[in-house]
Amino acid sequence: MTAEETLNRLFAAMQGTGGLPASESKVASILTALHGEARSHTELAHEIVEDLALTQKVLKLANSPMYAPFAEQTASVSSALEVVGADGLLHIVLGTKMVSHAELEEDGSLSRTLLASEVARNALPDRMEHASIAALMYDLGSLMVGKYLPGDMAAIDALVAGGRDAQAAAKEVLGISLQEIGSEVAKHWHLPEQIVAIIDGSGDQGLIEVAKFSTAVSTLIHEGKAEEASKLVSASSLPGALKLSGLVKRKIEAFKQRRGNKAAAPSRHAQSALERLLAQLSGERKKTVEELAAAMFPVFCESFGVVRCLLFMAVKSGDMYVRCGYGQGVDEIKPKLKISTEFKPTAFHAAIKNNVDVSITDVKKLAPTALPDGFRQLLPNVSRFLILPIGTDKVTGLVYYDWESAKELSQGELEVVRKLRNLFLPFFPQ
Repeated sequence: MTAEETLNRLFAAMQGTGGLPASESKVASILTALHGEARSHTELAHEIVEDLALTQKVLKLANSPMYAPFAEQTASVSSALEVVGADGLLHIVLGTKMVSHAELEEDGSLSRTLLASEVARNALPDRMEHASIAALMYDLGSLMVGKYLPGDMAAIDALVAGGRDAQAAAKEVLGISLQEIGSEVAKHWHLPEQIVAIIDGSGDQGLIEVAKFSTAVSTLIHEGKAEEASKLVSASSLPGALKLSGLVKRKIEAFKQRRGNKAAAPSRHAQSALERLLAQLSGERKKTVEELAAAMFPVFCESFGVVRCLLFMAVKSGDMYVRCGYGQGVDEIKPKLKISTEFKPTAFHAAIKNNVDVSITDVKKLAPTALPDGFRQLLPNVSRFLILPIGTDKVTGLVYYDWESAKELSQGELEVVRKLRNLFLPFFPQ
C-alpha cells in the first residue's frame, strides 16, 4: 500500500464522524465559564489545552481561511481565542461530540494522550500551554490510525510485538510512518507549521523533548510499568521533574485500581435486565409512546437507581415539553419543564443541535444558564443526568434520566440504553 492510498483511506474514514470526542466535564466547565464570571483568554486556554478535541478545533478554526488574515500561523490556544472570541469558542464547544470520563478511560489511545498532556504541563510549567499542545499532538499519527484504521493498527502492533520499531512497522503496513501520518493530519486540519514541526521532529527541540518524555511516561503508566515510569521521571532534568514524581505515583495507583476493578467479576444484573427488556420490547409493537415509556422507564429506575425518567417531545412551536415520565415528582415537573425552540447554550440544546448524547456528571458545576429555565428549582437535588436525543435527520425528542448519586453507566450498559432509545424513533416525526 502506498502512502497516498493510506492517507486517502484515513481522511475518508475521518469524514462525517464528528471528529474526536471531548470530555463532557471539560465542555460543561467551559460552558459555565462562558456564561458565568468573566474569564480571561489565558484562563480559558488553560482549560482547553487539557482536551485534545477542543484544542484541535480551536486551533483549526483560528488558522482557517476565515481567520487567517487576522491570525496567520496561530500556534497557541490563548492567541487563537483572541481571534475567534467567545462566540467562536461557544460554536466549537456546542458542536463537539462529548463522552463521559468512563468512555475516555475505555479509549486507551486517547487516554494515553490526555495523560501525556497532563505530564507535560507539570514537567514544563513555565511553558505549560505550549508543552500541553505539543504532547497532545506529538503522537497524533498513532492515535488517528488506531481510531480510524483499527485493522491496520492491529497489524502494526503485531509487528511491534515481534520486535519491530513502530515507525518501521507502520511503513511496512501503511507505506508511511505514524509520525508522517501525524504531520499530514495536522496539515489536513490547517494547523500551524510550528505544530507540524513538533510532530515531524524539526521544530522547537525543548517542546519535542517534553512531548517525547511525557508520551513515554504515559505509555509506561498505562502498561503498568510503575518502576520504569518512576525511573524515567527521576532521570529527567525537566523543571517540573520533582513535582512529577507525586503525579506519577497517583496515576499508577489509579490505573492499578482500575485494572483491579476490571479484573473483579462485575455484576451484570443491571445490563442483563436491560438486554432482556430490549429483546422483549423489540418483539412487541407498542401502540403509543406512553405505552413504550411505561414499559421501559420503571426498569431503569429499578436497575440503575435512576430517580426519574422523562420523555420530551417537540410540539408545533418547536418547543419541547415533557410528554410522559416516571419517578420522583414527575407529575409536578411535567407541566413546568420546557426546552425552548430558541437556541440557548444549555446541555439540552447541545444535544438537540448536534444530535449527540450528553452526559453531565456533576450538575452543580454547571452555571444556571447551562440548564433550562427553572431546572434548579424543579430538580434541586439532581447530581448527574443523561440526555439521549431522538431523531435521525432532525431531533424531535429527548429521553432524559437523572440521578441524585454518583452512579455511572458502564460502556456495555450505555450501548443497550442507546438501543432502547431507538425504539422511540417510530413515534417521532422527522
